Amino acid sequence: MKTKEDLMFQKTRSIAAIISDAYQLYTENFKRIFRASWPIAIIYALAFALATFLLIRDILPITVVISHIPSIEWTAVLSASWMAIAAIFLFFLAALLLASTAFWACRVHKATGEIERPAHWWGKWPGFWYFKVLGKSFIYLFRHGFRHFGTLFTTAFITMLFTVILTFFCELPAIIIGFANIKAYTGAAAGDPLGMPDYLGTLTFIAFTIAGFIQAYVHLVTVFPFYYAYGSIDTLEKERKKIKI
Repeated sequence: MKTKEDLMFQKTRSIAAIISDAYQLYTENFKRIFRASWPIAIIYALAFALATFLLIRDILPITVVISHIPSIEWTAVLSASWMAIAAIFLFFLAALLLASTAFWACRVHKATGEIERPAHWWGKWPGFWYFKVLGKSFIYLFRHGFRHFGTLFTTAFITMLFTVILTFFCELPAIIIGFANIKAYTGAAAGDPLGMPDYLGTLTFIAFTIAGFIQAYVHLVTVFPFYYAYGSIDTLEKERKKIKI
């Protein structure tokens, strides 16, 4: 088990150390991160469930029907699917809101060497600092990231690979229900009765809400490898400047 000094921000790390330290920092402080993020995670889960439900209810039938007709009236298609499009936009906003708690944890850890326990039950909500940190991070990585493209690319690839695998297993029940909806609507387009119980829509929404809440904490961990990659690149750049001097 690594110590507090081993997990500090300002340190040169290999790819393996970046992933390992990020995972340890997240798991060791999970209770504090959960306390800071659970209200936002609920918003994220509801937005995810709403977007998915409307995609299945509105977009999926339209997609199936479009494949069976020669001419398409796109105005009617957009009119019928505007709620789903709005819900997808709302979900992306909720994802940005959720990411703010991970940025808060990294910001506090960088300054103090640990992640503090939130003082209030309603957790941590983003302020103006969030936009400043996002802007500074993107500018820094744009300025120096090209010299460390291999580190960033490998970190992103490994992080996304594990995230996709874990997300799949978290959402497996919801995915099964989603496929049941797809099969039913495809059969209805072919002339068969819809054949779905009335409660399936409610069940779909509940399943994706639960899956979305679990998914929130799977996706939150993706910020921490980039936090340590940023720290490693920053340390290397400072050492490079010292050598030049």
